[in-house]
Amino acid sequence: MPTNDQKTKYALYCRKSTEDSNRQILSLDSQEKELLALANDLGLDVAYTFRESKSAKKPDNRPQFTELIKLIKKGKVQGVLCWKIDRLSRNPIDSAIIHWLLQQNVLNIIQTMERQYLPGDNALLFNVESGMANQYILDLSKNVKRGIRAKLEKGGWPNLAPIGYLNKNSKVIVDKKRAPYIKRAFELYATGKYSVKDIANTLFKEGFRSRAGNKYHKSKIHRILGDSFYCGLMVKDGQSYTGKYQTIISKKLYDNVQEVMSNKSHVKHQTIPFAFRGILKCAKCGCQLTATKKKGRLIYYYCTNGKGICDEHKAYIKEEFISKELGRVFDSLIFDEQIVNLVYQAKLQEGAEASSFLQECALSLRSRLQENDSRKKALLNAYLDKIVTAEDYRSKNESLSSDEALLKKDLEELEMKKSNQDNVTLERIKNFFLEPKQRRKEFFRLSPEKQRNVLISLLWNAEIENKKIANITFKQPYDVLSKIENKDDFDSMRATSSWNRKFGKPSKAFR
Repeated sequence: MPTNDQKTKYALYCRKSTEDSNRQILSLDSQEKELLALANDLGLDVAYTFRESKSAKKPDNRPQFTELIKLIKKGKVQGVLCWKIDRLSRNPIDSAIIHWLLQQNVLNIIQTMERQYLPGDNALLFNVESGMANQYILDLSKNVKRGIRAKLEKGGWPNLAPIGYLNKNSKVIVDKKRAPYIKRAFELYATGKYSVKDIANTLFKEGFRSRAGNKYHKSKIHRILGDSFYCGLMVKDGQSYTGKYQTIISKKLYDNVQEVMSNKSHVKHQTIPFAFRGILKCAKCGCQLTATKKKGRLIYYYCTNGKGICDEHKAYIKEEFISKELGRVFDSLIFDEQIVNLVYQAKLQEGAEASSFLQECALSLRSRLQENDSRKKALLNAYLDKIVTAEDYRSKNESLSSDEALLKKDLEELEMKKSNQDNVTLERIKNFFLEPKQRRKEFFRLSPEKQRNVLISLLWNAEIENKKIANITFKQPYDVLSKIENKDDFDSMRATSSWNRKFGKPSKAFR
C-alpha cells in the first residue's frame, strides 16, 4: 500500500452491531488491534479512536459517527481508518456525506485493511461498494420480515410472549403461575358485573403480580382482555394467524368479553350504589335512567334527558315499582314444564341428530375454507397477470388470510365440541328451561342489589316508557329463548333445543 503524508491526522473508527451475523466481522477489540497494527506499518498518525456498537442502517443513529463527521468538517481529522467501507455506512444518507467530504478534499483519505479511497478515485467504485452495503441492509430486513411471516403462518410467535405465557426454546408455553389469573380475568369480565378496575383489584388481592412484584394497572388488564392471543389467534400487522400453542381461554369466552366491551356494560363506581342504574334506558330518547334519593330513604329513577329532547325525565319512578316491573323479564323465558319434559325425552333419542348437525357445521366451515383458498389463488393469478396492483393484492390477501385464520379457529373449536358431545348433559339443559319459573318466584324475595346481579346475567338493558317496560335486550342465550313466541308448542321447543346444541352450554344466569 502507498505511504501517506505523515501530517495527516487519522481517526480510527470501529463498529459492530448485533445484526452483523457474519463471523468474519471482528469484535471491536479485534478491529482496533488490527487497525492499529496497520497504522503502525504505514506510519499513520492516529489522533482519535471511535468505537461504536450501533447499527448503520439508519442515519442519525450513531453518536460516535456524528462526532467523527464534526471533527472532519472542523479540519481536525483528514483521514479515516476502518476495517471495511461498510463499517462507516450502510445507508445512502451517511454514504453520501462521506463521499461528498472525500470529493471536496475535506477528507483526504479513507484507509481500510484492503485498499485506499482518495478524492481523485472513480466515484462509481465508491458508490457501488456503498450501494452493496446498503443493499445488504435491505436484504436483511426483507429476510427478517419473511422469516417472521413464515413463522406466523406455521403457528409460531416471533415476539415476546404476552403475560400468561413464556418463551422457551423458540416456542410459546403456558405460564402455569399466571395463566389462571388471565382466564379468571376473562371470566369475571364476561359476567358484566365487574369493571376493569374491579378485576385489577381482585386479581391483585388473589396474588396476581408482575415479575417485579407490582400490581398490574387497569390499562394493562384492559389490553389483556382485548388480546385474541389467549384464544389462539395471533394478530401481527393487522393480519390474523392461527397459533399452534395451548390456549388459555376459548374463542367463545373471548367473543363474549368483546361483546361486553362493545356494549360498555361494565359496572361503574357510584357514590350511592343504586341497584338498577346502568340497566335501565329511556325508550323515547335512548338515554340512561339515573336515580336519586328523596324524602329520606326513598329511591326514584328518571331519564337523564341527556339529549335535551325528552319529557320522560319529569316522571319519577319508585325503586319498588321498578323492581316489580323488572320481574316481568322472566315472563318471556318461561316454558311449559310438561312440554320441557316431553322435549327432554325426545332429545334422549336424538344423539345421532346432534352429531349430524355438528358434522354439517364442520362441512360448511371446510367448504368456506376451500372457497377462501380458491379466492386467494385467483387473487394471486390476477396479481401475476398484472390485473390487480401490488397494493390491492396485499390488502385483499391480508383480508383473506385473516378470514382463513378465523375459519380454522372456528373449525378447531367445533371439532373439539364434536369430540365432547357425549359429555353434554341433557339433564342440565332441561333444568335450564325449568329454572326461570322458579327463579321468578325467588326474584321478588331478593334485595335490589341481588336482583341486580340476576338481571345483569340475563339482559343488557331494559327500556322504560310511561313507567312501564317497553323493550328488553337479552344477552345470549336468553335472547333466542325470549323470541320463541309459543312456549307451549312442542316443535318450537325442539327447535330451541337444537339451538342449544349449536351454541353449547347455557350460561350461569341463575346461580
